Amino acid sequence: MSFRKFGYISLISIYLLILAGAIVRSTGSGMGCPDWPKCFGRYIPPTQVSELPFNYQEIYKEKLHGEVAFNPTKTWIEYINRLLGALTGLFVLMTVILSFKEGSSVRNYSMAALILVLGNAVLGKYVVDSFLLPGVVTAHMLMSIGVIFFLIKALNIQSGSVVKPLAARSWVGINLLIIFIQILLGTQVRENMDHVILELGEGAKGQWVSNLDGIYIVHRTFSWLVMGSHLVLWSKLKMSSYQTYRHGMMGLIGISFLTGILMAYFALPLGSQAVHLVVSLVLVGWHIRTWIETKKS
Repeated sequence: MSFRKFGYISLISIYLLILAGAIVRSTGSGMGCPDWPKCFGRYIPPTQVSELPFNYQEIYKEKLHGEVAFNPTKTWIEYINRLLGALTGLFVLMTVILSFKEGSSVRNYSMAALILVLGNAVLGKYVVDSFLLPGVVTAHMLMSIGVIFFLIKALNIQSGSVVKPLAARSWVGINLLIIFIQILLGTQVRENMDHVILELGEGAKGQWVSNLDGIYIVHRTFSWLVMGSHLVLWSKLKMSSYQTYRHGMMGLIGISFLTGILMAYFALPLGSQAVHLVVSLVLVGWHIRTWIETKKS
């Protein structure tokens, strides 16, 4: 296969990995496998408690952090997330190997993507060892965004496409920065949510949102700036050739708003957190691609 095909496969796999990570986070499956790289000391995790040592609760007492009862669903959610991570690493590695035929710039950006993927793998182990330490988890996600940027940049250079003039390019950059900040705020909300869940317990799901601290209010308020800035960009792109981008970004913003409302007023319906995050990151990728392939006219 060509560099371009593997580049796009790698990019898609990164988004799937982010989706899997969001599902792990929203279902509380991060400690589904208390050790790394094995899971309960096995390369293929158990499906029932009878497959574990009789004293597994004592063995993994410190790492389970209160998850005393074995939960096969959480274990396999986390395990599948790890498998996707390994598969993504292989795809990016193959992209790097193929990039050596495409010139130094393509190779360098591909290598940067691989370094971040490997760094994320190491960070994943630390996430487990540190019991989902807030700052580490946020860095885990930000490195994934870095991989998206480097892969898009490498693919753009390899394509040899002519940089197109776009009068609204500065607004593309502004919106990229704004949505990036909003994602950072969102990760802080999610980290705060973990503390609330730990304090109130899984049975008090309806009270989680109401017990979040001030960062949640900042995140909600900032969403109106996100909407407003994207409406400005939507207006400025009216006469451009970027109509798919113009309408697509507003569709993504709409989905993000809808899932935000569902989480706020309907006690975080299953899947809403994962969709909320992934949609925002797809928008980030689209902004990055548009900003890279254009210049100020």
